[in-house]
Amino acid sequence: MEFSKFLNSSSKLNIILIISFSISVNSFVLFPNVNNAFYILFHLTLIYLIFYHYHYYLYVLAFIYGILFDLLLLNNIGAHLITFLSLLTLFIFLRKYLIRLSSYQIIFIYFITLVILLLIEQILAILIHNYKFNFSSFFNFFLISLIIFIPTVFLFTKLDK
Repeated sequence: MEFSKFLNSSSKLNIILIISFSISVNSFVLFPNVNNAFYILFHLTLIYLIFYHYHYYLYVLAFIYGILFDLLLLNNIGAHLITFLSLLTLFIFLRKYLIRLSSYQIIFIYFITLVILLLIEQILAILIHNYKFNFSSFFNFFLISLIIFIPTVFLFTKLDK
């Protein structure tokens, strides 16, 4: 518990990013939903960092994680890198409007952003890499997102306090 006093909430969220990235790119053949859950957790953490802890270092972080996800999951650079950097750029343009929203509206936008981000990644993977669109995998991502969304938001708000 004493160790957590030395870390601010942004550092804790970055540790969650590293752990969730590491688990999501490893393949647990017997439990593929574990990879998917940590893949979703990574996206939730990244979106949360962008919404609540925006800083310019996130461009470097999104660039590195985008390249690593693309290379390790798709064997080509493109879909994740474009999506992560576009999300950051879009946030810059919408930042003054997002600050005015209520907490329920922000949570709704947070979830919608997650779903759209996952959908755009799959669409870009189809367009750039001829990756087959698998509706069942997107439905699986959506179902896992519904399950872990509220506990994740609760965890992140506890980390911020």
